[in-house]
Amino acid sequence: MKKVILKKFGPLMVFALGVVGAFGTMSMQSDKELAAETGWAKNALGQVCSLEVSCSDINGDMCRVSYPSGEIAYHKSGSVCTTALFRP
Repeated sequence: MKKVILKKFGPLMVFALGVVGAFGTMSMQSDKELAAETGWAKNALGQVCSLEVSCSDINGDMCRVSYPSGEIAYHKSGSVCTTALFRP
């Protein structure tokens, strides 16, 4: 009896496991999208922590106002820019 059930529903169980695995993989990829963070850089007048830039806290290339050599964007804590952020 178990062999008959396994023979009929085995492929369906394998398919269901594949679907669950695919959704699990997609949820891991969207974690990177959630890591977006606002970075702050000097503006054209030289005022520190006054220009808002979209950055990430996931290691990679430095987050800058313009690429490849613009001002580096930092995490803002209070009114002080502390830690350099990365390109999204």
